[in-house]
Amino acid sequence: MMRFILISILLFVVYQAVKTVVRAASAAYHRGDEGPSRLPGAEMVQDPNCRTYIVKDRALARRVDGMTSYFCSRACAEEYERKRRS
Repeated sequence: MMRFILISILLFVVYQAVKTVVRAASAAYHRGDEGPSRLPGAEMVQDPNCRTYIVKDRALARRVDGMTSYFCSRACAEEYERKRRS
């Protein structure tokens, strides 16, 4: 008998939770809420030497063969230029 009462209480609590979530979602849908807007992110660039992604504002920019390339460090830039020359 006790087990039946506990299961009934649990089912009632789960039912109330689901009902609350569904009502909130339905109200937001009918209001036209689009949810949280996307946060602006920083542009990422790939280092052509070590293939890591870095924030463009923090990257070291170099002109190589007429194209701007972005590097994570001076060592990567120098190694890349050395490879391109040979």
